[in-house]
Amino acid sequence: MASCCLSKNVRSSLSAQACLILALALACGCSGSSNVGVEPPALQKVLVVEARQQQVTDTIELVGRTQAFEQVDIKARVSGFLLRQHFTDGQLVQQGDLLFSIEPDQFEAIYLQALAQVEVAKARLKLAEKTLARSEKLLENKAVSQEEYEQNQATLAEAQAQLTVADADVARAKLDLDYTEVTSPISGRVESARLDVGNFVAGGFTGGTVLTTVINDTPIRAVANIDENVRLKITRRRQRIAGEEGPAPQVDKLSDLQIPCYLQLPDESGFPHEGVLEYAQARVDQQTGTSQLRGLFPNEDRLLTSGMFVRLQIPVSDSAPAVLIPDRAIGNDQATKFVYVVGEGNVVEMRPIQPGQLEGQWRVVEDGVQPGDRVMVAGLQLVRAGMKVAPELQSE
Repeated sequence: MASCCLSKNVRSSLSAQACLILALALACGCSGSSNVGVEPPALQKVLVVEARQQQVTDTIELVGRTQAFEQVDIKARVSGFLLRQHFTDGQLVQQGDLLFSIEPDQFEAIYLQALAQVEVAKARLKLAEKTLARSEKLLENKAVSQEEYEQNQATLAEAQAQLTVADADVARAKLDLDYTEVTSPISGRVESARLDVGNFVAGGFTGGTVLTTVINDTPIRAVANIDENVRLKITRRRQRIAGEEGPAPQVDKLSDLQIPCYLQLPDESGFPHEGVLEYAQARVDQQTGTSQLRGLFPNEDRLLTSGMFVRLQIPVSDSAPAVLIPDRAIGNDQATKFVYVVGEGNVVEMRPIQPGQLEGQWRVVEDGVQPGDRVMVAGLQLVRAGMKVAPELQSE
């Protein structure tokens, strides 16, 4: 019984010693770990680009459409059956090229008849001249009366007038005959024929049948509507170019000032096509408050065609220094535009900005950024104002 109690006491003592040893070991372990340094978390890496300064010209951008420099509907001037088509649909033609032939037989006959009437009128005139000449001699001898002499004078005058009428009939018949050959009044590209050969066409200056259309798009125009504010900017630019001091002198044509105008197609970046302002409407529409502006572009490669949707860019100021940053660096906070700038100590600053016009991939900043500021262009969602970062400078 005593041995049993001893065994229990021994076991209790051993358990107490084990617990003590374990507690000391844990205490030593904790004391040791407090002396080991813990590495701080790594700084967030961000890409930055330095804001730069360069010469920039203020511009405005407009939406418009292209318009042919010349466009003519080819109409028949005389009536008849369409005899022949002398072009292929879509072909380039020159001024004076033959496009259609209208059956000429009837007009040739009328022309020959008119020529014959001229000969008849000439014969009558010649007879009247001889009769009057005889009457003058007879009148001197009083062989004819004064009344008969005056009648012969009237007959001569009538014969002269008949010859004039006959000559006019010949000219008109010749015109009608010439109009059976329909030529192009301008150089350009001819559209498809409206009628096939063999159809009857109606002639006339007002109701003539339209046979086809010829379009000259070299050069080509681009037309846009501008509001009053834009019109004022362009007008002031025009005045600065025309005269530096005092009232601007009057110029005959807007194109004489050679104000540049740039054009962009829907699949293009930038404004690669250069032209000049050709026309500004003289008045502003009272209903819409807009007026028409037109640019002229060479279009030597014929890339532009009439009716295309385009964007126009027009400079409205002289070149001046401006601060630019990559457009992708700009963030949006409701109506506020901002950028993240990595300042002293690599600490992030959030700055509201006033963006201006786009210059390629760079945006003009009118306020909020200075040249040389390090502006974040990537990782904007991973940072906040006051945060320290590890910037990496990227060249743009």
